Amino acid sequence: MDIKDNVDKVAAHLERANFGSYVELISKPWRFFWFNFLAGLFRGVGTAIGMTVIFAIVLYASIAVLRNFIQVPVIGGFIADLLDFVNASTKHRIRY
Repeated sequence: MDIKDNVDKVAAHLERANFGSYVELISKPWRFFWFNFLAGLFRGVGTAIGMTVIFAIVLYASIAVLRNFIQVPVIGGFIADLLDFVNASTKHRIRY
């Protein structure tokens, strides 16, 4: 193979990889910083929204399933006992 053929192949690969835009971005540090900052910001917001949606779907599905298996008076009694315990323990606290 000729050197010219090799150079042409390398040039074609660099064109397909859009290497020129990358070099232009790297040569301007503030633009590179701003681009990465915005990319990170959107990734964080997207992750937060996505996890919220997934958590809401899982919570809704688990409530729909557990509604058939859990008797609410049992949970209500447990919460009432817990509140009585908290109220009784706050009466005996030393106030400053």
